[in-house]
Amino acid sequence: MKAIIWTRYHDPDGLVPGEIPTPEPGPDEVLISIKAAGVTAGDGEMRRMKLPLGLGLPMRLYAGWRAPKRIRVLGQEFAGVVAAVGENVGDYSPGDEVFGTTGLGFGAYAEYLLLPEKPDDAQGCMAAKPRNCSFAEAAALPTAGMEAMHFIDEAGLRAGDEMLIIGAGGSIGGFCLQLAKLAGARVIAVDRGDKLDYLRSLGADEALDFARDPLPLGPGRYRAIIDVVGAGSSSKYIHSIAKGGGYFVANPRLRHIAGGWAAKLSGRRLVIRPAEQSAAELSRLAALVDAGELKVPLYKVFPLEEASEAHRMLDRGDKRGNVALVIDN
Repeated sequence: MKAIIWTRYHDPDGLVPGEIPTPEPGPDEVLISIKAAGVTAGDGEMRRMKLPLGLGLPMRLYAGWRAPKRIRVLGQEFAGVVAAVGENVGDYSPGDEVFGTTGLGFGAYAEYLLLPEKPDDAQGCMAAKPRNCSFAEAAALPTAGMEAMHFIDEAGLRAGDEMLIIGAGGSIGGFCLQLAKLAGARVIAVDRGDKLDYLRSLGADEALDFARDPLPLGPGRYRAIIDVVGAGSSSKYIHSIAKGGGYFVANPRLRHIAGGWAAKLSGRRLVIRPAEQSAAELSRLAALVDAGELKVPLYKVFPLEEASEAHRMLDRGDKRGNVALVIDN
């Protein structure tokens, strides 16, 4: 089968089109014919081996010190059609349209993907694909969508609350913005100047250029601040969060953990725990999409063979929303 082989760390040129054997499902496994794969920030971090919270070294020891060996194909999220199932599989049948994540196995940049019917926490998750979106849109939904739902659920937003999103123009930020508006919050979205019209199109009440506009901080102003970029320290934002509110960091660094005590002592919360990925959470996302309450902003779609170009766009930070690879198989 066609796949994008991960041959070396760091630069996107290490993602090379090639051929690998097509897997066959075991008794409890599902073989998925991949129609589209999301291109995520996590894929880029893995390729560069620049992972948050000091995870780069242990992950490199696992994947291969000089070059990736144990993980040959990147790709954390997918949408496709069930091609075959093992004899013990009861929840899926050939022809079912599904979407989901691949966990620590990665592997979605390929024509076919093998997953357990009932994966554990490290093996990803899958569910029925939303009916009202394309495969490319569905493939870009799982990881960022579940993270955004997790943050908004934890924030406990009420109508009229204010929320600040730093880095709102990417995948997680765009979904957070929409879900916050759905909850009735007033949202101030911050990103690059060339993304401001896009942020307004998603419903931002204010869209600010982080290079030009000062952040509107003030004592106790926000119910929640969501920091997708993770560039600042916790202490910079804690004072602007109301008592009981939270500072949510999508890409945490060690300095954010160090600020957790300051948040706790002041009656605020620092949330760096990622979402729990599950079929139930995927189904929640699918229901929101099918109801027209959540859209998947898809900035650009590349053919599978151009995965390296998609990663160059990822590294430049040019995208507004999501990027996907489509697979002709």
